[in-house]
Amino acid sequence: MLPTGKKMLGPSPARLAWYNAVPNVFWSVLGLTPISVFCYQQMARPWLYALLLISLLAFAVPTSWFRYLQLSRRPAAYRRLGVHIINRFTQHGDLIHRLIRRQYPQYQRVRTHSNRAALVGATYHQERFHWVLFLFFLLTSLYAAAHGYGRWALLIGFTNVVYNLYPIWLQQYVRVRLRASSAYP
Repeated sequence: MLPTGKKMLGPSPARLAWYNAVPNVFWSVLGLTPISVFCYQQMARPWLYALLLISLLAFAVPTSWFRYLQLSRRPAAYRRLGVHIINRFTQHGDLIHRLIRRQYPQYQRVRTHSNRAALVGATYHQERFHWVLFLFFLLTSLYAAAHGYGRWALLIGFTNVVYNLYPIWLQQYVRVRLRASSAYP
């Protein structure tokens, strides 16, 4: 408990989780609805299970391999693709950070080296998650195209770019920016 008259230095973990859940849920509903509807209505179950299993293999990729999958080592390459704009509307993004700083002006997400290391670890976890989904969306859109569902293939392909490819680049962008600030090797 805080002594009377003392203000907390930052928001509680529950409040941070709530603020970050809102964009997370929004993007997840937007990104997962088309593929869920397609898989439920149009995809044969053996194909669904097979594509899921193949996609889940991406969880086994060692973290060290992500360096080879990285788009660039410079933030400018990501900015040209608009990744910094996407960062405004995501969990732990600019809008959420600004909202938190209105109530807690001294709040910083990364204060110490251990915070920075945890953030780097989280980016790898989130990138791996989006690689799994990227593969599933890609395979599903190929399935849709091969079975004559061209519009579904295009819709799933588009949502794959927005919901998976850009978040993959965003995680890479965060690490590149941290590296530029001499944060980690």
